[in-house]
Amino acid sequence: MKTKIAITPDTTPVETSQKTRSANERRNKLLIGLVCVLLSALAVVPFFFMGKSETGAGAFELRMPTTHDMFLHWDQMKSFYNGLAAGEIYPRWEEDTDRGFGAPTTSYYPPGIYYITSVCYLISRDWLRALLDAHLLMMIAAAAALYIYARQAMGRGAALVAMTAYIYFPYHVVDQYQRGAIAELLGFVFMPLMLLFGERLMRFPTAENHNAAVRRSTLLSVAGLAASYGAFLWSHPPTAYQSTLVFGLYILILSIIRKEWKGLIAIGVAVAIGIGLSAAYLLSAAVEQNLIHKEFVMEVWPYHKTYVFVHDLYNSDVHSGFFMLVNWIWITGTATIAAAGITLLWLKRRVLSSAPALKQRVFLWVIAGGSASFMMTQLSMPLGKLIPKIDIGVFTWRMLLITTLIVALLTGALAQAAIDAARRGARSERLLFASMAALILVAAIGMSTFAVARPATQAVVFEPEAEHMNWATLPATAPPEPLELPDDLAEAELSEDNGEVQVEEWKPQHRVIRAELTDDDVLLIRTFNFPGWTARVDGQPAAINTSEELGDMEIELQAGTHVVTLDFLDTPVRRAFTRVTVGSACVLVLLAGASLVGRVRRRTKSG
Repeated sequence: MKTKIAITPDTTPVETSQKTRSANERRNKLLIGLVCVLLSALAVVPFFFMGKSETGAGAFELRMPTTHDMFLHWDQMKSFYNGLAAGEIYPRWEEDTDRGFGAPTTSYYPPGIYYITSVCYLISRDWLRALLDAHLLMMIAAAAALYIYARQAMGRGAALVAMTAYIYFPYHVVDQYQRGAIAELLGFVFMPLMLLFGERLMRFPTAENHNAAVRRSTLLSVAGLAASYGAFLWSHPPTAYQSTLVFGLYILILSIIRKEWKGLIAIGVAVAIGIGLSAAYLLSAAVEQNLIHKEFVMEVWPYHKTYVFVHDLYNSDVHSGFFMLVNWIWITGTATIAAAGITLLWLKRRVLSSAPALKQRVFLWVIAGGSASFMMTQLSMPLGKLIPKIDIGVFTWRMLLITTLIVALLTGALAQAAIDAARRGARSERLLFASMAALILVAAIGMSTFAVARPATQAVVFEPEAEHMNWATLPATAPPEPLELPDDLAEAELSEDNGEVQVEEWKPQHRVIRAELTDDDVLLIRTFNFPGWTARVDGQPAAINTSEELGDMEIELQAGTHVVTLDFLDTPVRRAFTRVTVGSACVLVLLAGASLVGRVRRRTKSG
């Protein structure tokens, strides 16, 4: 009798199909990632080979053209790195500015971007290369954030179109090629993420879907929105505030459409946690703003004089080209929002009928983009004056960040409409929508190339300034004009020269000075006496007096040898808000952890 041996395949056809789909999914994600990196590199890298050099630099020598704000960022990012290298977790004192008298720069200017440049410098050990790496990382992150959000309502192809538009829309490129606004550039990462998590929270658990899976998703979305918003505030509060106004309008209208009010509570909690995450910087700066010459920014850049088509703050002959470009970016963006909205929502009403999620978002995007465009015009002044602290934005046209996002999303929606029309066999509609999406992309790339990037090739190569001045963060007790400060003072000296002084250690926020006095004298220290500076003489607390003439430190010493230690410490206000930040971070970790633990348990049970 023969025994038949049955051979059972290792995998069933269903399992094989699942593995194939998984492999295809991984391949698609990898390809999308490569496209994201490639498009970002094409937008970012050429900048670092532009500019006219008087020394005749080679075509492939790393350099960058002069931009509006890079003089500020160049010195501040280096000072911030020096503070980190000295062991400070959050360096607040910029020691080299204002002719060595220093300033509490990053107590008031957002430090988020400088953490990124510091990491890039730690790896490259070259500041120019660090800037290239930081710009590339920011562009990749912004493009990825946009793609992830767009995929909530579009297919891969349409989301890729939206991502491309986001990268190349002129204002995104302007921030790098002409403004040098690296802190504002970082803001392009967070608005798509705020929309992503905000929309997810509008599906807050109800009596019908109140289950563990939804609760876990809600916790993760609260954590995601809180982290995104907190990071936005650490990066650039002016655009974060402007984006908050539009985001709030967006979510409010969404709640009315969906008749979903519980989600507003979750979003409110997330925003509160986000503010808590930024408290060590933002709330401390707000409470202690009277310690510096806070009026400088408002006097130099009054918000209501920065509307598009107005621009009456600057010499028109010098800046007319830039502001004309801003006007044209506003015109093209506003026209695109109107044309795309009319076409998708009214002229072809049945186009998005099979995709209600996308149709709803298109409606909301048009409202968000239209409101941002309106707020950049002088017509919005009566409304703007009713909005508390709207002048935090400084420039109204910074809202071009918002319209850039909206134009990119609407371009993706047009591409998705063309794809859907092709599936239905609607040839005329496919041609219309594809043509509109292509026109927007071509116009954006062309405008960015010829109106934004090309002028940078003729700009003078960037060279750091001989000395760094920071009017905006001058201590209130300091002279209002830093250019009048003396530049030949020693770091430390005696008022009556009754002895010798030796600086043994001089770090950004820690100094050790040895003084040998033959008679009583006053130790003069070339550092503004700003709240937070503390002194110890021979290990005992000592009073610091403020010079009436220069606002720097004076410490009375008796005859003999003394060791004077100076440390820039947190004030009670800064300590309190640092605790708020730490506490908020703990809440964030708990929320994310609870959600992830729940997912692991669910997978374990199902496995």
